[in-house]
Amino acid sequence: MDNQQPRRGIDDFISYISAQAALAPPGYPGAAWFILQTCAECANIRLQDLGNLRRFLRQMAGSPPLRFNTAGFRPELVDDRNPVRHYMAFVFVGFWAPNPIGITMLYAWEMAGFVRYGGVWSPRDIACGQVGLRHGALVARFSPAVLPGLIAGELAR
Repeated sequence: MDNQQPRRGIDDFISYISAQAALAPPGYPGAAWFILQTCAECANIRLQDLGNLRRFLRQMAGSPPLRFNTAGFRPELVDDRNPVRHYMAFVFVGFWAPNPIGITMLYAWEMAGFVRYGGVWSPRDIACGQVGLRHGALVARFSPAVLPGLIAGELAR
């Protein structure tokens, strides 16, 4: 797939997540594999680049290998052409971090965007990030198999 051409919206995203969840090995190690795999592809989160913090942060702000357009997403959770990038970044955080740390990271990221984008604050990004944090915690608690239903129930119109 051409990196410049986003996939169609929520339906393709749910199909992708369902396929990846089916590939995940059982148990927590499989859930961790799933999070690392899907978040690298959808949010450019590559832990192997964490040693170079500048590159790591630049990647996360850039276009990931897989992009999904806004078709079928709840408008109140969308503030750009690829809502999956922001959502999956906070699924990642919610999977690994307790909620107070996740909320702190969400607001810190939005504050950084506020500075970077010249005073633009996005309540939609905050709302989408909160959903992502909750979904990441549920994947950690149960398994990747819960995520497609959560996406359909809370992200789709």
